[in-house]
Amino acid sequence: MDRRSLLAAPALLLLPRLAEAQAPYPARQVAIVVGVAPGGTADMAARILAEGFARRFGDRHPFVVENRPGAATQIGTAHVARQPADGHALLVAGAPFAINPGLFPSLPYDSERDFAAITLLVRNGLFLVVPPSSPVQDMAGFLALARQRNGLNVASAGSASMSHMALELLSSMSGAPLVHVPFRGSGLAMPALLGGQVDAMFENPSTALPQVREGRLRAIAFTGAERSSAMPAVPTVAESANLPGFLALNFFGLWARSGTPEPVLDAIHAATVETLARPDVIERFARDGVEPAPMPRPAFAAFVAEQMRVWGRVVRERGIQPG
Repeated sequence: MDRRSLLAAPALLLLPRLAEAQAPYPARQVAIVVGVAPGGTADMAARILAEGFARRFGDRHPFVVENRPGAATQIGTAHVARQPADGHALLVAGAPFAINPGLFPSLPYDSERDFAAITLLVRNGLFLVVPPSSPVQDMAGFLALARQRNGLNVASAGSASMSHMALELLSSMSGAPLVHVPFRGSGLAMPALLGGQVDAMFENPSTALPQVREGRLRAIAFTGAERSSAMPAVPTVAESANLPGFLALNFFGLWARSGTPEPVLDAIHAATVETLARPDVIERFARDGVEPAPMPRPAFAAFVAEQMRVWGRVVRERGIQPG
């Protein structure tokens, strides 16, 4: 090989990468994979994105929501981990993405190495709710009663659900004895709470708010960093229980396969931020007490890493097992 060929060789090696980066996106149908069944915030967020992406990128290639539920969202997540790293398979996932690495001895994917974080989509705290017949009026009374009775029965949507993780974090930070009563979903837990068969429950705003507004439940605290705009009279756990730093967020974010070209990731991020900023989208999420909260890609990666650290510690310290 002559000197000219040697000098040209590095540039030739870069040509495929440059062509890949400059290729129009999308080049074919894009699957937005959700690891839960249709309905609920994750599915709604994915469908809002699909419509927003079609606006941004045109409808020459469709954006299709694929629901792949099962195994605590592992089935859908593993599916995306096996797809080409080109942005044509995206993952909408929530808190289980951060909880599962600490919960399961092995996963069919590597949460850190197999995925490129794009942005947080939406987030919400949970309301701690009690039946109207409960003597508890606030967090101080709730924790005092738990100590007096040597435990209160707190329902959850299942082992390692966010409602379960919130009660374990509260028990760990406050030292108050709380007895976990798992159900197969909040749809089964809510009747038990309304009937007074359990003492309390941490629940998402979309389910808790209608019950509170109709007087069938009483909200005594909110697990977010700030009070919920949907019910601002309800204090946060951190302020009402004097537990600085207490935070339990249900969240949903967007990921692609790691190795996806940076220009593609940037384009998807920009389209997502644009979609989440639309007034009709903000209003739609607000009806369920959910807040759009897009982040720069590095900030979202750091947020997820912190969530993994926090919930991994709670899982270890509290001996939480998969449901």
